[in-house]
Amino acid sequence: MIALDHIQIAIPQGGEAKARAFWCGGLGLAKIDKPEPLKVRGGLWVALAGSKLHLGVDERFTPARKAHPGFAVDDIDRIAARISASGQSPHWDTTIKNRRRFFAEDPFGNRLEFLQKD
Repeated sequence: MIALDHIQIAIPQGGEAKARAFWCGGLGLAKIDKPEPLKVRGGLWVALAGSKLHLGVDERFTPARKAHPGFAVDDIDRIAARISASGQSPHWDTTIKNRRRFFAEDPFGNRLEFLQKD
């Protein structure tokens, strides 16, 4: 069996406070302590249901505009409202019939997808 342990999204150097505000404050995800040897690299880890999201510092940061994680959520309207409250705009997509989803960006311009759980 193969399962997803974590996914990493790049953030710019010094972006930890903005990342924490968006992912922890805005979306309500819990921060995870990084292993001691990795703390010097900066960044932030947060818990997802059954996996983790690593926000890793990239000194030559460029936002991911096409590649993106897809997050399955229990209440997509609540998440859309939280995204809006964080200053980002949900872009609803109806391409997949009978599947509610939207795209948004994190504070750094990385593309994100949120899908209502089946």
